[in-house]
Amino acid sequence: MRRIENIIIHCSDSLWGCAREIRQWHLKRGWSDIGYHFVILNGKPTFSHSKNQLIVPALDGAIECGRYLDDDIYIAGREQGAHALGYNRDSIGLCLIGVDDFTEKEMASLHRLTSDLMMLYQIPVNKVKGHCETKSGREQGKTCPNIDMDSVRWTLKRLEGNRCSTKS
Repeated sequence: MRRIENIIIHCSDSLWGCAREIRQWHLKRGWSDIGYHFVILNGKPTFSHSKNQLIVPALDGAIECGRYLDDDIYIAGREQGAHALGYNRDSIGLCLIGVDDFTEKEMASLHRLTSDLMMLYQIPVNKVKGHCETKSGREQGKTCPNIDMDSVRWTLKRLEGNRCSTKS
């Protein structure tokens, strides 16, 4: 059992998907479950051969639960993700659906969810990393999540400041 200390952000490297679909991809690879704790949708939950792409605008930015997390500050047993080698035992994995072009609603949900998790688990903003910023991600040449992580952390600092200034 280890304390949750990091949040690692990923992208699915697919134009479509959802937690159910990613779970199937990961099970086919021999994993015990989906590797991520949360998945943020882009409004394209599945591939449709007849229409080339099924788009459900109401799902854009929706957050789905992936791997189980309980309400304490520790990762134990089945809570341990499979998303970033060397970080799985003490991190929460978030996955944006997409390759390198994410919707405004996805990004807004990413910021809100990450900010909430930071507060809930007392994680400082410098412990929010893109997969490409982890040691294993760099060694594997990962570019995931293909977003400007400095900009994400800047936004999180702003949200954290706003949250502090509104407390009475």
